[in-house]
Amino acid sequence: MNVHIWQKTIPKPVFMFVYSIIFILALISTAGLINTVLPSENTPQNLGDISIKLQYFAKHKDDYNVIFMGPSTTYQGVVPKVFNEVMAAHGKRVKSFNFGIMAANVAEIDFYLQKILDLKPANLKWIFLDCLVNSFIENSPTASKNVYWHTPLKTIENFHLIAESNYTLKSRIIGFYANFVSFLYRWLGIGYFSNFWQQQGNKLQPNGLPTVVSNDRLLEEAGYYSMDWMKDHEKQKQVFQFNYLESYKKRLKEAKSGVFEQKDTSGQRFNSYGIKMIKQIVARIDSSEKVSKNKIFPIFFIPPVLEDDVDHFPIIKAYELGYIPTLFAFNDPNAFAALYGIDSRADGRHLNHQGAQEFTRLLAAEFSQHL
Repeated sequence: MNVHIWQKTIPKPVFMFVYSIIFILALISTAGLINTVLPSENTPQNLGDISIKLQYFAKHKDDYNVIFMGPSTTYQGVVPKVFNEVMAAHGKRVKSFNFGIMAANVAEIDFYLQKILDLKPANLKWIFLDCLVNSFIENSPTASKNVYWHTPLKTIENFHLIAESNYTLKSRIIGFYANFVSFLYRWLGIGYFSNFWQQQGNKLQPNGLPTVVSNDRLLEEAGYYSMDWMKDHEKQKQVFQFNYLESYKKRLKEAKSGVFEQKDTSGQRFNSYGIKMIKQIVARIDSSEKVSKNKIFPIFFIPPVLEDDVDHFPIIKAYELGYIPTLFAFNDPNAFAALYGIDSRADGRHLNHQGAQEFTRLLAAEFSQHL
């Protein structure tokens, strides 16, 4: 009776509009729940180099006992062939795979770490982790590479990281917006089609990155790919030399004098949620032993990058608090001067092939001594 009276008192157009809104919200909620509760078992083919790496590793998972995970500083900075050779020279036989992901922050790394552990690789013993905490600004939020890992949980984690970052308010708002767009595409299940629109106006890979990587060589190098081998390498090199080289030299000089260390003591760069995420990664690796019956050891490392380019504070603090069992740090330009020299750099943030080989030798030597 009350419903009948309500229908009479409210104009029919308003009544239909309200029901349409309810229908749309129900449709959106249903689509999101289906995509969350019943995710696809197979890795999407349109994640570019991530699909290639994950599918290859799934087929050869029992061949490797070491993997490297991290952003581009890992992807383009750690050479598995060199690591294996140095370890063999020190009497330890290993076979390693580079699972670096371009622009991945700690939340995205944790997402793929879970996928790797779910494969239950029989002989995996060490996972090297380069955890980038302060990276949230997505240039292509609708690209499948960014959409795929934005589950509700991972999106919330990334929002926490953005909120506690030392970015400007404007940058944080942009970060919130971009990550929400990625989440919305994932929630509605339309992310798998987003690459079509990306490729119409840009020459991009399905992951939203420039088409500069040869897939055959990527697998031949066990997941590593030098910036020197990219198709637009010469152009990027010129950009660095003409636009950013002097700035890099100035910042390097400041770093050697300890300017950035003094800034870090201010406490303004503390990211408690970043530390929590790193602690979560360690716990995830430790708990995998219960399922796979295989003990895996997390080894964290900091690549040779200046402090004002990457915020290393959360990972160092996590180590000091005892959450990280092992940390190899190469962020001191005085102790590792050769890695910061112009001859070793592709740009301010990344090593070239020569630098990557030298860094990998040092990392392997440190690891050998640790063992």
